[in-house]
Amino acid sequence: MIIHLKPLLCFLLLLLFSSISAAFTAQGDENKNDISFYVSTESFSNILPIKQLIKDEWKQRPDQDASHAFTQNEVGIRLNWNNVLFGVAHRLDYFVNTHADTAEAFYLERAELPLTTKDHYDVALRLHHQQSNGIRLGYQWDFESITAQINVGYWYVTETRDSTLTGQVSGDIHNNISGTAELTEFYSDKNFLKRGNNNDWQTDGYGATLDIALAWQMSEALHISLDVKDLYAKFKLKKLGFSQGNLDTDGTFINSLGGQSYLPLYRGVEGKKDYQFELPEHINLIAAYNLASMDKSLSLLVRYKRQGEIDFYYLGAQWQHSQSSQTRVMLDIENLSPEIQYVNQWLSVKLGIDTLNLDKAKQLTLGVAFNKMF
Repeated sequence: MIIHLKPLLCFLLLLLFSSISAAFTAQGDENKNDISFYVSTESFSNILPIKQLIKDEWKQRPDQDASHAFTQNEVGIRLNWNNVLFGVAHRLDYFVNTHADTAEAFYLERAELPLTTKDHYDVALRLHHQQSNGIRLGYQWDFESITAQINVGYWYVTETRDSTLTGQVSGDIHNNISGTAELTEFYSDKNFLKRGNNNDWQTDGYGATLDIALAWQMSEALHISLDVKDLYAKFKLKKLGFSQGNLDTDGTFINSLGGQSYLPLYRGVEGKKDYQFELPEHINLIAAYNLASMDKSLSLLVRYKRQGEIDFYYLGAQWQHSQSSQTRVMLDIENLSPEIQYVNQWLSVKLGIDTLNLDKAKQLTLGVAFNKMF
């Protein structure tokens, strides 16, 4: 099931603004000003365990349905002053898109095993990475039953890479690999061809993002929240490192053991080119139903999350210990990965993981925030 973002947002925004005239009330005399420091990471992989994928250590065979992986990380400081929001942050985003044939070939090559499990392997791989520092400026509107928030971000990109590799390879029992592939890369560093920058291209650029958040107490029992990060997220870089061409094994040579080996040859262009990219939306939609007839402190939760072009579905419960303290437990019903979060007036901690063995974890969510009100 795929939920399309724009119709959903239009529907919720229509309901929001149609309710504003009835929902608006004056704010209280006391403004809740606060400052917080936070660290967050969200990662998922159906290719390899996250740790192996990041370190490029293929210690085990990839999943048969290998297709996607991502990690999105951020550290920063947020200030809320009279509902004006300001923050500075550092973020790192990394996305991988591939398929089973490619993952199998990468595993065999990294493990120094012959590529002989198939006659040939189709290759389709895209790596997208960006790292940037930025500021966010926003505002929060508080109404009787609705809270709306908008944040605009401006980012200075310090590192990026977008690599696309397609083709076909095969191997023999002597661990020789042959084939052809087409390569297109934009990069500031760490490209496939390991091309060095002798001040030939620029390595930085700029971007802008838009985040929104809505919280709606629809009734005494039902509460809905929507948080969309990178609803708009476009970045531009001028004269970035650029390579485009073909890799093949037309050249052969006799190796030190007397066998025939293949020397990959690259034919194409290496230069610099303007580049722009977008980041995918990160959507969190949660519906909470309070079981007032049984226990006013207990709510049942249904959650939809879309991140890195992957859909996640959760069921869970929330216990309200006090006005500012709560515990939330949720389960990713497809990947059977639990997530627990505790929040009080000065601390928020969130942990989600599919296995306690970090070397084998394929899903990891970790967040810590320290908050000080004044």
